[in-house]
Amino acid sequence: MTPQPTEPTLETLGPDALFTVGVLRAWVAPLMQPGKANPDWRDICRMIHLCSEGIRAFDRMMALLTNHARRPIEVRCCDCPQVGIDERHMLRLIGALQIGDRVEALEVLVGWMPTQIAQIALLYAAGFADSVAEAGLRLPPPIMRPAIGVTLH
Repeated sequence: MTPQPTEPTLETLGPDALFTVGVLRAWVAPLMQPGKANPDWRDICRMIHLCSEGIRAFDRMMALLTNHARRPIEVRCCDCPQVGIDERHMLRLIGALQIGDRVEALEVLVGWMPTQIAQIALLYAAGFADSVAEAGLRLPPPIMRPAIGVTLH
């Protein structure tokens, strides 16, 4: 599959984003390819010395996502060089939380799951984002977009 011009590849990601996408893919891999040898997402977390609270927070956030998703979530296989749309949303989520922007983060989560569940998932996502930052990895903040109905000229 050839990447679209606007579709980033793993090669374009910094180590912080690469870690996040790698953990996401490794968490999802056993669900998508049961019985196949897949990397253990917890081992990836341990590589950066992520604390056990951060590991649990990610697991709980992902459990909520997989159990309450409004639509299929696009996560690529571990070997895919392209970064999918929902993987980019995950980067946006963690980047927003690392700068304290819970509104942006909740927007991402509500795009995946019902608001009530998203509010719970936000707590776990924040725990993961904080733990990743404490381990020394900081994602770039999301690109700011104008509010709906606002015109810039």
